[in-house]
Amino acid sequence: MEKTREEHLPDGARAQHRFMKHRIHKILLVCCSYDGYILEEDGHIESQINQEYLDLNMSNPPSFTRVSSTLEALDVLAEDDSYDFVLTMYNVGELDVFTFARKVKERHPQLPVALLTSFSKDIYRRIEEQDRSGIDYIFCWHGNNDLIMAIIKLAEDKMNAEEDILEGGVQAILLVEDSIRFYSTYLPELYRLLLMQNAEFLKDALNEQQQILRKRARPKVLLATDYDEAAELYDRYKSNLLGVISDVGFVMHRGDPPASERLDAGIALCRRIREDNPLMPVLLQSSQVEFEAQARALGAGFIAKNSKTLLSQLHDYISTEFAFGDFIFRDPDTGTVIGRAKDLAQMQQMIATVSDDAFDYHTSQNHLSKWLYSRGLFPLAASIRRHNKSHFATVAEHRRTLVNLIRDYRTLLGQGVVAKFDPETYSDAVAFARIGEGSLGGKARGLAFMNSMLIKHRQYDKHEGVRIMIPRSVVIATDYFDEFIALNGLQYIISQDFTDEEILSEFVTSTVPARLQEELKAYIRTVRSPLAVRSSSKLEDSHYQPFAGIYSTYMIPYAENEDQMLRLLLRAVKSVYASVYFAASRAYIQTSQNLISEEKMAVIIQEVCGTEQNGLFFPTFSGVARSINCYPIGDEQPEDGICNVAMGLGKLVVDGGRTLRFSPRHPKKVLQTSTPELALRDTQSEVLALSLRPEEFRTSIDDSVNLRRLSLSELGEYRNARHVTSVWDRENERISDSPYDRGRKVITFNNILKYNTFPLARIVDDILALGAEEMRCPVEVEFAVNMDVPNGRQHIFNLLQIRPIIDNHDNRSIDWESVETSRALIYGESALGIGQMTDIADIVYVKTEAFNSLSTEKIADELLALNARLRDEKRSYVLVGPGRWGSSDPFLGVPVKWTHISEAKVIVECGIEHFDVEPSQGTHFFQNVTSLGVGYLTINPFRGDGIFRQDRLDAREALYEGEFLRLVRFQRPLWVCIDGRADKGIVCEAPFCDEERR
Repeated sequence: MEKTREEHLPDGARAQHRFMKHRIHKILLVCCSYDGYILEEDGHIESQINQEYLDLNMSNPPSFTRVSSTLEALDVLAEDDSYDFVLTMYNVGELDVFTFARKVKERHPQLPVALLTSFSKDIYRRIEEQDRSGIDYIFCWHGNNDLIMAIIKLAEDKMNAEEDILEGGVQAILLVEDSIRFYSTYLPELYRLLLMQNAEFLKDALNEQQQILRKRARPKVLLATDYDEAAELYDRYKSNLLGVISDVGFVMHRGDPPASERLDAGIALCRRIREDNPLMPVLLQSSQVEFEAQARALGAGFIAKNSKTLLSQLHDYISTEFAFGDFIFRDPDTGTVIGRAKDLAQMQQMIATVSDDAFDYHTSQNHLSKWLYSRGLFPLAASIRRHNKSHFATVAEHRRTLVNLIRDYRTLLGQGVVAKFDPETYSDAVAFARIGEGSLGGKARGLAFMNSMLIKHRQYDKHEGVRIMIPRSVVIATDYFDEFIALNGLQYIISQDFTDEEILSEFVTSTVPARLQEELKAYIRTVRSPLAVRSSSKLEDSHYQPFAGIYSTYMIPYAENEDQMLRLLLRAVKSVYASVYFAASRAYIQTSQNLISEEKMAVIIQEVCGTEQNGLFFPTFSGVARSINCYPIGDEQPEDGICNVAMGLGKLVVDGGRTLRFSPRHPKKVLQTSTPELALRDTQSEVLALSLRPEEFRTSIDDSVNLRRLSLSELGEYRNARHVTSVWDRENERISDSPYDRGRKVITFNNILKYNTFPLARIVDDILALGAEEMRCPVEVEFAVNMDVPNGRQHIFNLLQIRPIIDNHDNRSIDWESVETSRALIYGESALGIGQMTDIADIVYVKTEAFNSLSTEKIADELLALNARLRDEKRSYVLVGPGRWGSSDPFLGVPVKWTHISEAKVIVECGIEHFDVEPSQGTHFFQNVTSLGVGYLTINPFRGDGIFRQDRLDAREALYEGEFLRLVRFQRPLWVCIDGRADKGIVCEAPFCDEERR
């Protein structure tokens, strides 16, 4: 059977019914001064009602306005029509209470009126003789304030019953009782039981929104005082009744005198219900114990009204038959308890393991769905009720379907919310939880936001066979970072000049707060996969200064031994904390004009997407996508977006390794695979994977210390390869996508992009559009995909991160037709930047004749020293060099980090002959360059793409000349314009450009 959209959406995620739309907020209390004194002074009615609401975890207690006569009450109602309820005592002045009630109904037909009176045969006789048409309820007052609460709840239930039960799916309990005295005693106990049970159900809720929803979705109580009313309520709401509690003797029609009571009316009602629904729980009660045999014969429960244990018997019956409390699994032959479930996680486990007989018994009796209905889990309850045994050939198939339904629902419940981490209730179904009360940090805020957006825009199950979700994440908030620094006296590191290794050693040997250790210990008990421990600082990924890739991300393997796993996790958390103070971080914070003393670190702990094989763990592929494409080629438009993907872990992508580039709106037009020659030369050459050997995770400033690099020749034995690789058919000199061909593997993604075995392009396009719409700016997202799943299970698309891309709207285009570009020092037509700069007089460039791809790390070291010198002099510069700046692969460019080039205001990637690579777009390095307003230009002069006049720079005297680098300073500032809108950039000497600008 196919599930409908509404069925698999959780509390708060589906098109939501607004429960309890009508509430009682203002009560007009009509009573004489004596009764008022008893209620307000002796009874403290308002404060006690407030306390009752607080104790039972309810919100918005009503306010009371007291008047001392019915005439005064009519005047108040005439002046103020905002009252929701009128509660009146019997002795209230010249206008008797019955006439008063009728006048109220004439003027305010929808306003409920309840009469509260002390028990007296004389008063009851008078009441029977009066026209009670204006009074909705009559109750017997014993001085018990919990009756007031029950009256309020009963009235609210009646006001909301039609919509909440029939449209929202709320369950109800039908109480049939005509004795005012008895139901006045009974209702407070029934509501107390209901509300206490509801408070237990709230423990499953993951955040305040889900708690509020479940409070309002509690079962309602419907009161009938005669047979006709009971039959009418049963017929209207029978599909949503948890059960019926009924007196045995009561009148047949509304307004009948008590003397006309039919002694076995309850038996007749029970018989009618049994004919309609043999499984409906019915509890009969009577002071006439001779009716017990008839009740039992009808399969109904029976309680003697005069029993001393009446209320405890009621409690037991409701808990068992109305599916309150824990779900009790019983052996159908002996009735022996064989298991119990207190929440969905335990229910899922029990359904998977109980005997076939027990499973068949409980499902055929609708016990499971009733238990779920009573908890307000309506979509899941309805789905399980629909999936009855008649739809399945075997019990095993039925069982498997129900387990999958519950698992899917639990997962959905955890999507879209930020849950507070509670060691008692936390489970593997909670998608996003926070430990601590401080900030989540920028990266975690973006992730939490996107988590809620995936549910809001119904992305979770939009594509058949795919689940789009964030990986299960727990965030250690920034208050624990502060506590860690203070606990270990690490503040001094801010003002001292330590090496990265010394800082890391200090942090790793320090102690994590004991409370955090205990919470992480509870967390790892739910973990069965490797973990990524990511930074999420307060400044990271903020809207105008993303700190992408500045701090460390460590990955740790899963260890069976809890103590070992905890040690690995704590070491990784402390290493991320330490990265705040590493040299690269300090340089970036200084460049972005922030103070390191203000930086605070939260930590995201995420399950790593992927599967294990041969002691290694990695996803099928990972990627980075951007909603704006600054380097469109062919039919691509800037707004079509761009995506870089790579088989294995995404560190290869974000660190600037060789990946596959495609536009999500043109997935079949991939430049790198357009010819066999390009595919063999320009596609991914290695795959990153996590080693699952715990001993390989060592303390190191290198966060890839335990990552392994697989060569193309090693991929053949890995399951994931079949999804993303093709084969080089040497004999026919072509790329083959057949899974049966043998030969050299080529990572083309053809199966996905050309043959759509996974809807990657559509998903990426949706996510980018969604992110850009919700963040009101271009965005970049990181993701990982696992296609290595058992048959019948969904593929997983994990959204790992979202961050804004800065679009500077103040950069002004210039009239390029009037610019004589041939006279420029540097010119290119592949540019991203913020406009004109007039304060740069220095150019640093890599000497072409000295460049060697084997020397890129030496070039980085030389640049680090030169950049530091220029930083001390407070001078900016234009940086020119071959290949990719910031690449993690030294054979693709100079492997600089931000600390190497923090003073560069324009960065030029200049291809040279035999060293022609794709630009850095899609990397963390590139993200920081563009977001900080650094001009970025890609040129390849050797093939006529752009200009670099190195000869003119070589002819000038060098202010610095090293083995690989040269610094030239001009007397007047250069004219620099990086015009991202026109996709052009120029650097020229001021005399030339002044003439052109004139």
